[in-house]
Amino acid sequence: MAVDDEYQQIAEWLKTEKGHSDLEIEKIILHLRHYEENTQLNSVMDSIGSGSLNLTAIIEQALSDEGES
Repeated sequence: MAVDDEYQQIAEWLKTEKGHSDLEIEKIILHLRHYEENTQLNSVMDSIGSGSLNLTAIIEQALSDEGES
């Protein structure tokens, strides 16, 4: 079962408490990763929409860091 540290605790819970097989756990973790990515994207988009995230400042910072890489 290839599970990174980030999901190790939930993988152990799925196996010991819920009785899922290694293959089932991998499938569940894959779905959790996908859900997490979508949630993060939605959170960023909501923050931009509400004005609580200054997108202009993020863009300026990202572009000013280009020469430092």
